[in-house]
Amino acid sequence: MSAILLTPTWSGDRDHFALLRQTLARSGLADVPHQVVVQTEDEAAFRPFVEGAVSLQTTAEVLPGPIEARRQQARRHSARLGVWGTRMAGSLALRAGGFPQWTRYTGWHVQQISKLAAAAASPVDTVVVVDCDVAVLPGAGLADFVDAQGRIVCLHRQAPASAMGTKQRRWCTQAHALLQQPMPSSGLLDTSFDTPFVFHAPTVRRFFAYLEQRHDQPWWQVLLSQPVRRWSEFASYRLFLRHHVPAEQVQWRITDRLIQPIYNEPTPAAVAQRFSELMAVPGTHYTTIHTQSGGKRLWGADAYAPLLLAQLDAARGA
Repeated sequence: MSAILLTPTWSGDRDHFALLRQTLARSGLADVPHQVVVQTEDEAAFRPFVEGAVSLQTTAEVLPGPIEARRQQARRHSARLGVWGTRMAGSLALRAGGFPQWTRYTGWHVQQISKLAAAAASPVDTVVVVDCDVAVLPGAGLADFVDAQGRIVCLHRQAPASAMGTKQRRWCTQAHALLQQPMPSSGLLDTSFDTPFVFHAPTVRRFFAYLEQRHDQPWWQVLLSQPVRRWSEFASYRLFLRHHVPAEQVQWRITDRLIQPIYNEPTPAAVAQRFSELMAVPGTHYTTIHTQSGGKRLWGADAYAPLLLAQLDAARGA
């Protein structure tokens, strides 16, 4: 076993995860061990997926105990406030420097920490994060993530800060602040925040040790202190790799063709059409399906999953 796949998820993304698993099963990654980290209360919803390559862990098993306890407390706050109340609390925390603090333990922030914690604990060096909104195309395989010369693989794009969206600029800026690296005033920055994303487990452990030495706190406390919605695990790890690992030990791979997004298509049929177009692009092995932005949930992954799977089956039988 030279690599594992890692997917953090929760019950709200079960349909997306089901599609991810079905596309993986039709690719060159079908037999790669797949570690799934679910929120503890959602374990039963994902237990039916545990077979073959799939193993299941809960956040209670992966996260440090204090984070899981506070996550459960935050879940109770969120249940009382509802979806919109929770969003408002998160927006307030963004503007007010982290108050109310319980918002740090909900959603994205803790899921980011789950990825790093699971990667650090991995028994193998190469941990490939694949989020639930990914669909895998037939050409995918382990060669996308490992180097024949044994170097650490890091997937990225490069762009000037002026060409990035607001969120990406914030993530890069906060990573530089965390690692106490000056933010360059010009030139290219490492970007690309879709998955798959490759973590090198020994380097993640070195990253944790660096944070603890630098801040005199447990690594997870340092990361939880980062501004809500402004911190990215990928940007922070990638910047650490850039400045704390010898250049000759890293292979930087541009993802411009490997990972292609599908953005906000208006119907399931339009998603399927775009997926069909990507299947014809040489070297494109993954797509992140960004649909129905702005909180609109007119339909979910189950609406376009049969269309995508039919295309994959047709390609296999051709």
